[in-house]
Amino acid sequence: MARRVTELITRNWTLKLTALGLALLLWSVVKAEAPVRVTIPDVPVEVALRDARWAPAAPPAPGTVSVVFSGPVRDLLRLAVERPRIVIPVDEVKDSAEVHLLQPRWVQVGDDGERVRAEDIRPSTVRLSFERVTTRLLPVVAATRGEPLAGYRLDGPIRVDPPAITVSGPASRLAELEVVRLPTVDISGFTGPTAITVSVDTAALSGLAVSPEQITLTVPIVPVPPDTAADTVTSAANAIQSRWGE
Repeated sequence: MARRVTELITRNWTLKLTALGLALLLWSVVKAEAPVRVTIPDVPVEVALRDARWAPAAPPAPGTVSVVFSGPVRDLLRLAVERPRIVIPVDEVKDSAEVHLLQPRWVQVGDDGERVRAEDIRPSTVRLSFERVTTRLLPVVAATRGEPLAGYRLDGPIRVDPPAITVSGPASRLAELEVVRLPTVDISGFTGPTAITVSVDTAALSGLAVSPEQITLTVPIVPVPPDTAADTVTSAANAIQSRWGE
């Protein structure tokens, strides 16, 4: 009896093992396609503000929420890795502080999330803070480093065109600014009047809009007059002689 059982098990064992593998594969495929519900925590909340009269005054509160998703297991696993996000569209700001009810349609899951659906968001509301956008005209300040080549000198201050630019942004940010400082210009190789186009350092003005973004600087480098040069040499020679005389 035991021998017959052993023969039944071992007969065509490769075919039976293949059938078992196929059965497990089909089971895993069916299992992966079965819809389930999972909660993904720490989903970031962002704001798409389209009202040019206002600017965000603070990040959304809370900045992250938990979202309950339903869909096939394999799609939910992919979603957990790629990380969804919630983007709140704000076309018009009605007050400096607003409470928005989060909508499942605002949940962005990427291009491969057609079979995944957001069913619930916890907490369901977020607080948004805004402040008015204002515009100021601020003077532009240029700075240089180095010295002109021998025989040349800087003949007066650098001319800035335009001398002031408009800066727009949150009122609290603009209140901190008195001038707009340009990147330092090296004049050590100049041998005559030179016009340079310098871009405003917008990285230092993050969150602000400036116009125009490029400034023309005219550096008045002129030759040193011959008499002045001779006087300078003579003065230097006299100073040396007086030292030796001492």
